Amino acid sequence: MMWKFLILILVFIYFYSVVPSSIDIDVESYGYDVSYPMLQEEASTNYPWLPHNMDPKHNPTPNEYKDMPLQILGDRQSFYSQYMEGCRKYWSEHHDRDHNTTNICDAFDKQRIQHIRDQVHSMRNFTDLGYQKLKAPQELFDLILKFWNDNKDEGEQDEEWIPGNSFVNYWESMPTMVNVQHEHMKGGGFELMKTVWKGSVDIISDWTGEKLVPSSIYGIRVYKEGAILAPHVDRLPLISSAIINVAQDVEEPWPLEVVGHDNIARNITMEPGDMVLYESHSVVHGKCIYFFIQVHS
Repeated sequence: MMWKFLILILVFIYFYSVVPSSIDIDVESYGYDVSYPMLQEEASTNYPWLPHNMDPKHNPTPNEYKDMPLQILGDRQSFYSQYMEGCRKYWSEHHDRDHNTTNICDAFDKQRIQHIRDQVHSMRNFTDLGYQKLKAPQELFDLILKFWNDNKDEGEQDEEWIPGNSFVNYWESMPTMVNVQHEHMKGGGFELMKTVWKGSVDIISDWTGEKLVPSSIYGIRVYKEGAILAPHVDRLPLISSAIINVAQDVEEPWPLEVVGHDNIARNITMEPGDMVLYESHSVVHGKCIYFFIQVHS
């Protein structure tokens, strides 16, 4: 028996404004704080089988469940608690003696939640829903895929994370990065960045109806089995972003979860060549559906 690694390679392209397609839904509709804490510090525990949901006529809703969304995805709070415990344990073992690392994971995650609270309902939105799935331009995709194939064997590097960072569960499944900005990579460097920007800026500008200026290219990140990306919104002035699926080796989808301007969470599956545009300053996005792939040999 062996475990087969999941490999999902994404190029992240960020833009900011200088002004002054199919979506796959695998479960019934849900919103914030169901899959993962987003606006609140705990995931919903308002299960369908609780008496006030089974028979509301004869069972008034207890105060603790009032205004809490229906939890249709199972025990997500335990999932979140285990996730955070992994972060705490990692930094208790990898702490810097010159810095106090007590509760740094909790403090960081509270900032993630506060960031969502501050931005989701206060930002100017540019599209009706906040995201769109489409095919990347073939010429652009071929260029990025060639860069990946030319550098994947020796170009992957572990990412560095500041103490307490709870966005990715690097303590359990370390993502790697192939940086398109590095001149020593075959085909990499400023010219590649410029070509990728040129091949995508018009698409996002047309989608948002705004004149956009490229901000950064995050690079090609490789996610492996068990990886989690906590739901979040991007820091300002990042306004609109694009993800391109470059390659993958999976036995079941690992969707991108987004919460659109309609406050409904949806899971978007991607294949190589797919591109997802999203207003990353106000659309909560992440990959928090954890699964295993088991292969018998």
